[in-house]
Parts: sequence; C-alpha cells; structure tokens
Amino acid sequence: MTATIRRVARVMENACLLIGAVCLLYMVFVVGFNVLARIIFDATDTAVNLMIPGAIEQVSYLLGLIALAALSASMAKGMIAVDFLVGRLPELWQALVARLWFIGILAFALVLCWLFYEDMLATFARGEATQDLRLPMFIIHGLYAVECLALAVIALREALTNDGQHAELS
Repeated sequence: MTATIRRVARVMENACLLIGAVCLLYMVFVVGFNVLARIIFDATDTAVNLMIPGAIEQVSYLLGLIALAALSASMAKGMIAVDFLVGRLPELWQALVARLWFIGILAFALVLCWLFYEDMLATFARGEATQDLRLPMFIIHGLYAVECLALAVIALREALTNDGQHAELS
C-alpha cells in the first residue's frame, strides 16, 4: 500500500509542478504584457488600449493555484526546517516529530479540500461566476480542492515514510 501511495504522490507532485509552472508563466506574461500595454495606453492618451481584459482577476485566481501547487511540490524532498530543538533529539524522535508534522499537514489539507469542495458545490448550485470574465466559480474552487487533495496525498506519503532527515542537511 505504501508503494502505491508513493507512486500516486509522485504523479501528483509532478502534476503540481506542471500546473504551477504553466500558471506562473502565464501570470508573468499577463502582468508583463499589461505593463507594456499600460505604457502604450498612457502614451497615446487612451487611444490605444491593448490591455488584457480581466488581467487582475486572472492573476488573483492563478496566484491561488500557484501557491497550492508550490506547497504540494515543496514536500518532494522534505520541507526546510529550523531544528534548534528537534535536531538535538535522537533519530527515532526526529522521525516521530517529522511524521507528526506531516500528519498535521495532512489534516489541514483534508479540511481545505473539504471546504473547497463544499464551495465548489455551492457556487455551482448558485451559478456564480467571476466578476470580469464571467468564468464559473465552481471550476476555480474545484481546482483548489484537487490541489488540496494532492497536498493531502503527498503529506500522507511523508507521514508514512519520512525519517526525520531534511533535504537541506543532506
């Protein structure tokens, strides 16, 4: 069972890296393009408007996707830790503390997943859409829920397999 969780977690990590990279590249493009478009807009006394509609809205929702994807992907080789106290413990206790930490992250991720899932259902039922682009809100909440589920699976893997050693110490 642990081997299956490891494989699924590895796929989810890679998917989160891909999602995060694509969203980040698009976000940088939108912001950069709109900065240049704003310069042209101001230089032409508002005659030429090349700005991307709903850019602020796009970037704000992309930022949520990027943050959740980065959180999931950051656990690939353990999170950076300051071990003033834990580093002085025997290895068995270090592993126990690390596993308890990841159990906490697992619980947090599952709560977030449940809350975003509930929001997805509620926004679908109400037919809510974003303000500028009129994108269905349930899609955004659904993506957030899926990324929180990925975080939960990766945290579960770490809770089952972490030995208390940190990537920055290797």
